[in-house]
Parts: sequence; structure tokens; C-alpha cells
Amino acid sequence: MKARAIALTRDPVNEAILALLAGFACLAAMLMLTPPAHAQVFGGQPYVAAPDPAVEALRNKVIQLESDLKAATDRSEKLGFDLAQVRKTAEDAKAAQAAAEQKYQELMSRVEKLEQIASGDTAALAAARAARPGEVTINAAAAQTGATVVAPPVNLASLPEDEEGMFRESRTLLFDNEYASAEAAFGAFLKKYPKSKNAHEAQYMLGDTLLYQNRYGEAVSAYEKLLNSYPNSSNGAMAMAKLGRSLRLMNKKSEACQVLALLPKQFPKASNQAKETAQSERERAGCK
Repeated sequence: MKARAIALTRDPVNEAILALLAGFACLAAMLMLTPPAHAQVFGGQPYVAAPDPAVEALRNKVIQLESDLKAATDRSEKLGFDLAQVRKTAEDAKAAQAAAEQKYQELMSRVEKLEQIASGDTAALAAARAARPGEVTINAAAAQTGATVVAPPVNLASLPEDEEGMFRESRTLLFDNEYASAEAAFGAFLKKYPKSKNAHEAQYMLGDTLLYQNRYGEAVSAYEKLLNSYPNSSNGAMAMAKLGRSLRLMNKKSEACQVLALLPKQFPKASNQAKETAQSERERAGCK
């Protein structure tokens, strides 16, 4: 009986069945120990990695930098346009100033010639007659007879009330040879705006209005006030030259020469016009 049982146990069929059962047991154990990720692959679901926070932060920073760069570029373009407009305005203002200065120099040159006529310079009179026959004949006649052509004084109430407008109108009256009206206008301007940035120029031109009306003593006082009250005025050198002229025309040639001798020392950077005017006055006064 025992021998039969052993023979049954060693039966090849039984051994095959036992081996098959052992294989199934191993396969079941392997499936139970497989990681979950593999189960996803085997299950047909694709594996999707979670977003990396560092990469996302870097991407957002790049987007912000691009936005800032665009804003900076827009501001730069606007500033460039504004700068071009400012440069154009400055160039236009410079051109207008140059034109105004040229006109002023032409008018001053004209005044110089008329002053030469008034002082009896026959050569200047002949040249002026050739240039402006009708106008100079009237002025020359007045100069030869000692008379002064006086226009009706300006109505001060008609002058602009604002500072710039009043100064501009006063200067226009001077350039138009309306000396009495210009005198009144500049006097009113200095009284109303004594601390104006144009006060020094108004004082200088007030002296001119008096000089051109042959009121030399009052012109001396006006020029002296400019030199004392506004020592740094851009008109200082010309005022000193015309102070010397006024003294010469008062026949105070010695005093005129003293004043003219001080000009190069007091105004070493005087304009060529001031230097030429002073030199002309020195020659007329016979300064040594």
C-alpha cells in the first residue's frame, strides 16, 4: 500500500501538474508586486508629468520682461519725438533771435548815420541823401537849423499793460524814430516794472531817446544811471560809448575822453560795435 502511494507520487503527470501550479503561483505573485506606474502603462493611459514650478516661474518672468521692454521702447520713441520737437522749437527761436538782432543792428547803424548828420558830417549827409533822399532831407534840415522833429507824444493809456507787450511797444516807437513817444513809453515802463528783466535795456533805450532829441544832459544822466544801477548789463559798453558822445556834443571833450578811456578797462569783452563807436568818439573829441 505504501509502495503504491510512492509510485503515485512520482507519476510524471502529477509532477507536471505540480510544476504548472507552481508557475501560476509565481506569476500571481509577480503581478501583485508590479509598481502602479507600470499598471498605468499596461492599462493604456499615457503618463503626464506634473508642471515644474521653477520652469513656470522662469516663463512668467520672461513674459514680464518682454512686456517691460515693449513699454520702455514705447517711452523711448515718445521721448525721441518730444526731443525732436524741442530742438525744432529751439532752432526756430534761435533763427528768430538772429533775425531780430540783425534788424536791431541795421536800425542802430541807421541811427549812427543820422547822428553823424546831426553833428555836421557832410560826407555822411551826402551818403544818406543818396540812400534815402526824401527822409534824410527832412532830418538834415532839422539838424542844420538846430530844430528837433518831435512826434506827438504817445497816449500811455494805449500801451499794452503787460510787461512784455509794453516793452515791445516802447522799443517799436524808438525804432520808428518817434523819440518823444518812446521816451514817455520807456519812462512809464520803468516806473511800472522797475525790476523787470528788461529794465536795463529800457534804461539804455531811454538814454537813446534823449540823445536823439539832442537833450544831451538828460542823456548823460540816463546812461550814468544804467552804468550805476545795472553794471552787468549787456548794453553797458554801448552806454559808456554814448555817454562819451553826449559829453562831446555838450562840448565837454575832456570829460568825454576820460569816460572813453575807461571803456576798455571796464568792458574788456565789449562788442565790436561798442569798440568802433568809442574809437569814433575819441577821434571826434580829439582824445590823445
